Amino acid sequence: MRSLVHGVALALLTAGPVHAADAKVWRFGSGSKGGNFAALGQALETELAGTEVRLANEVTKGSCENIRRLLDGTLDFALVQYDVAAEAYRASEAEVPTGQQDAFGGWMCKISPQLAHGAELRVLSAISESAVHMLVTRPVRLDDFEAIGQRGVYIGKDGSGSFETAKVILGAGGRPIDGVNLFNGSGDESLQAMGRGELLMMLRTTDPGHPDITKVLDSGLASLGPLPEDVINRLIDGYPYYRVCPIEPRHYPDKLEFSLPTVCVTSVVLAALPRARWDDAAARAEQDVAGEALLTALVRVAADPQHKALGLSLSYRDFAEKEPIPLHAVAAEHERWDRWSERTRVMLSALVLVGVLLLVRRALRRRGIGGLASGFEGQLANPLVPFAAFAMVVVLSTYTVWFLEHDSNTKLRTLNDSFWEMNTFATGNFNAETLKTSTARAVGALATILGLGLLAWFTATLTNIFAQDQTRLWRRLRGHLVVLNFREDMLPLIRLLRSPGPTRLRSLHVVVPDALPRRVRLQLGKIKSLTIHYDNPEVPENLAALRLPRASRVIVLGGEAGSGTLYDPLRIARAVHQACARDPLSLTAAGKSGHAGAAAISVAATMRAKPAAQPILPVTLVEASEREPGEIFEPFSAWLLPVDSAQLAFTWIATACRDPAFAEFFSGVVAFSDANAELYSLPLPTWCHGQAWRVVRRALYGLVPQGGSGGGVVPLGLYRASVSADGSRPYDAHADLRTRLLINPPATTTVAAGDLVIALCEDEGVLLRALRTIRPPA
Repeated sequence: MRSLVHGVALALLTAGPVHAADAKVWRFGSGSKGGNFAALGQALETELAGTEVRLANEVTKGSCENIRRLLDGTLDFALVQYDVAAEAYRASEAEVPTGQQDAFGGWMCKISPQLAHGAELRVLSAISESAVHMLVTRPVRLDDFEAIGQRGVYIGKDGSGSFETAKVILGAGGRPIDGVNLFNGSGDESLQAMGRGELLMMLRTTDPGHPDITKVLDSGLASLGPLPEDVINRLIDGYPYYRVCPIEPRHYPDKLEFSLPTVCVTSVVLAALPRARWDDAAARAEQDVAGEALLTALVRVAADPQHKALGLSLSYRDFAEKEPIPLHAVAAEHERWDRWSERTRVMLSALVLVGVLLLVRRALRRRGIGGLASGFEGQLANPLVPFAAFAMVVVLSTYTVWFLEHDSNTKLRTLNDSFWEMNTFATGNFNAETLKTSTARAVGALATILGLGLLAWFTATLTNIFAQDQTRLWRRLRGHLVVLNFREDMLPLIRLLRSPGPTRLRSLHVVVPDALPRRVRLQLGKIKSLTIHYDNPEVPENLAALRLPRASRVIVLGGEAGSGTLYDPLRIARAVHQACARDPLSLTAAGKSGHAGAAAISVAATMRAKPAAQPILPVTLVEASEREPGEIFEPFSAWLLPVDSAQLAFTWIATACRDPAFAEFFSGVVAFSDANAELYSLPLPTWCHGQAWRVVRRALYGLVPQGGSGGGVVPLGLYRASVSADGSRPYDAHADLRTRLLINPPATTTVAAGDLVIALCEDEGVLLRALRTIRPPA
């Protein structure tokens, strides 16, 4: 609200013609002639020239003159180094003995408490940052300021902010300025003195990449050196108005190989209100309007490409380890607005991210791609959960510790330093000496405790996965196989599905009743690439996670679950129908089925999309018997197919008795031996078209396995072509499955063009070679 009032007042003041006689001129102290601060002051004066808030730029000798003139009331606004301004503010809070008339004080720029009490200082904005450059005569390297001895040192002109900062740095290194051989010439003269060997070191507080520093480095007389770590630590501990920062190689290309640790000091725009006008509400309101206009002009100048060389970067907080000077009322209002805008942007970004994640999750589910089992127990078994939590702990602790200590800790100058330090903490290598503040140490200890726990969780889940191999890290619920109401005597079926062949690459899900004996569960656990669900198969909600509309086949078994409880196959089939009807995928048109080997060509390649209002139902094979008449399944023949397993087993045994080759393969299938085989289907050669099934079967039976590998072929039947006999329409894969799939067809059945032979063999290559080898009868 305050910024709105200031904006309206400023608009009223700037509207209409400007009367120079009525305009108040605000005095602005910038810096020395020819410097960036003087150029900034001139730019601000030009920016406000056409408004009622007139600004008069005054060239000064630097921060010391500016802070003195602010305190004695001869300046209204000024550019001052923050360390000098903070020292003056501390002096204003010191007690002044009655009657004492000190000419000088012990604060920076010799500010006395009497002078500091003359005005109220407020920060309008931080505008730029300067780094302390330590130039040392080549090839000297200074690790301790005691090595300076009586060699010459240049620290700038007396009265400048750089001079005051260098005094503090030398004091932090144990060298008071009274005991140092200072060079009193100009910057150019100091460079010449360094060439003559009279100077050992120069301390310059300037922008990184400044042309003067580049000139010195190009001359080869001096090189940049890092401030000693102990000096930086003592400096930050005693004068927390700086912050630790690096001089990067990009600042001086081809002149620096590595980043150099140093300290940075920020330049700020200060506003001062004389003590005599502290309680004058009109004076404060007038200064607020001027401050609003000046801050608006700063924003415009900073955004103007013509003033890019000034290197302006406006901020209100976090430019020093400690910031004792309060913000100006105008700046505080702008800061609140910026924080509110930033929080709004963060919340909107979080909402967008959540929305994207939900859309991705929905898309993955629609494609049948899912994670591990749902529910709390499933998440505990998911190694991605502790891994993601560990990464989150490292990232959060990295930003937290860096935010707390990057301004004061030489070991955490960048986010990269903080990341690797917290990564070390999270893996159990806690070191209290690395962090300085108690809050950061508490964060480090918490990161260590959480990191060790999450790593133990992650290791346990991986061990469980590799030991049991029951769960996949990334399970594909598309074109998968589902076995419902598993029982013990069907172990050979599971082993057959997991044997080498096209179905081995498919995801297999087995729903096991709770009453299944433990020994059978242990046997299932030894089968690789198998996902086990312990649920009641007659409850549709328990089948929802299986994504049945995307399943390639669903096999429903019958039998007692134990304790006299009987799960009826038809009730399970009804649960399958209800689960598909409730699945979101079932309300859309049927998609294309995934290709999972030659055996899948038969049905999946000819599926037709159902109407949008009809649920997508997978081909479901239900174990039935002679007691259940075929009329029960006839209304559902489009997707529900009864299988008389007992009759099928008797037929296979009878065939094995008649055919020795089939008997060998049948025994291998049941015993799960090395000679195991799978069902494959491939198109028949051209000469087979129009031949009787007897001729084709005899040709395949007559092949002799090559190389003693036992890679024979046992023909089981035909899968009719996808086009009807008259060629008028394609078959519906569900409705005509029993018509098209012919197992042990009559010997007189004629093979048509496009028919696939279904055979039991070791692999697809064996069947392909057999079909290329067989020849028509002579």
